[in-house]
Amino acid sequence: MKKTLILCLLSVFVFLVSCSPSVEVIPEYMDEKSGTLDYSGMEFKYLTEELEAFIGVKQGTFLYDCAMQRIKDIENEFGCKLNVEHSPTTSSHYESCRAIIMSGLTPADIMDFRSSNTTASLAYAGLLYPLTEVHDIIHYEDSFKYGAASVLECAMLNGVPYAVQPASWPGFPDAQCFLLTYNVDKVSSKGLPDLHEYYENATWTWSNFEYILDQYTSKEAGDPYVALATHAKALVNMSLFSNGVKFADYIDGTLQSDLYQPKVVNAITWLQNLYSQYRKSILDIEYWSLSEFIHGQALMTFVSGAQAYNSDIQYNCDFTFGLMPFPCGPDAVYGEWANWREELYGVCMPVNVAEPEAVARIISALCEPFEEFGTNPEELKDYYANNVFSLPVDAEIYFDVGKYGRYIYWQVGGLDFTTGIINNYSKNTAQQLVEAYASSMDEVIDKYIKPNFENYMFEVLYGGKG
Repeated sequence: MKKTLILCLLSVFVFLVSCSPSVEVIPEYMDEKSGTLDYSGMEFKYLTEELEAFIGVKQGTFLYDCAMQRIKDIENEFGCKLNVEHSPTTSSHYESCRAIIMSGLTPADIMDFRSSNTTASLAYAGLLYPLTEVHDIIHYEDSFKYGAASVLECAMLNGVPYAVQPASWPGFPDAQCFLLTYNVDKVSSKGLPDLHEYYENATWTWSNFEYILDQYTSKEAGDPYVALATHAKALVNMSLFSNGVKFADYIDGTLQSDLYQPKVVNAITWLQNLYSQYRKSILDIEYWSLSEFIHGQALMTFVSGAQAYNSDIQYNCDFTFGLMPFPCGPDAVYGEWANWREELYGVCMPVNVAEPEAVARIISALCEPFEEFGTNPEELKDYYANNVFSLPVDAEIYFDVGKYGRYIYWQVGGLDFTTGIINNYSKNTAQQLVEAYASSMDEVIDKYIKPNFENYMFEVLYGGKG
């Protein structure tokens, strides 16, 4: 009888508990009444990749000083200690972190990696903490704070992002999207067409680019220079993307490869004709080399956003340089400037991090914009216009280009189609190149691109299939 009574009482208790309102579990470091954080002296370790930088920000710069002050502010606000340690060598940072996590230990509470190759590789191996689990803290849809959709995509698997970057900090906004840069002073002194006029007049097309290739090549033996210094990978990718190619796109309502569409053949054919007719105007260089442009051997070259902001081009040019998007092809939407993205500077947590919510709050606070540079896109654009570039239109172009960057999954075969074109463009027709190499992207699309787009990219950020 006593046993039956106890069971009845337990049943009533379970019923009452199940019917009562759910009680929110407050982390022990959160003050329930005020909502403020108090980590009570907890210590967290931040492991940054470079010996003389923090998340890629070089020591001795004003931005670095701001970042160090941000750390002090976090410590004061949260009542914690954030210990920043620098990796002894960049070359061993990834392997060391990977080995430590796989052993069941944690290299740090927060890590950063210069290359999306290493960040993505850790994510693909299940060694990073999924940010969907702390989405209520790290609101990664905030593209100004953390980066555009294609930035998150650099360390995303099956629609789950595993890293963010402080995208509002100078040097980070779309730093790995690519632009054309040109020698404004030389163009002016020679009476050549200024490229900014094409941008402002909405006439920056393939045909006008061909005209520029001819006009920007020296006709004077005493002052030799060519129009464009480029690596083939840059020119091939830009030719494809500038004609609306995306590698994977929604076609008839289904996400699939668009490499069999006529716009691909049209882009390759145009590229072949470009090399055939204007070969004397194109100088082959190492990937992302700037020295040929800086030393006047070419009036144009490709430059990444990071290079345009903080590299030799800023410090060693004895002339004014301007920025431009790559021109638009006939099958693309004019103004959706062609681009591809290779990198993010990944800020992430190991999968076995001890206090993921606490660490997520630190990452969120760390990535906040700085008042010194701008707390919204327009203020940051003004900072670039007034402090980084020579002309306001360059800042406009810098930010405009980044809107349409597409991540190319280069770690897992995303450049195989490009490589096939580079190695065989002079021996095969465009249609033959498509038939031979388009299928090389099938596994990349099915295994990586499609799951990211269907689980996150379009539905969450782009509002549905487009």
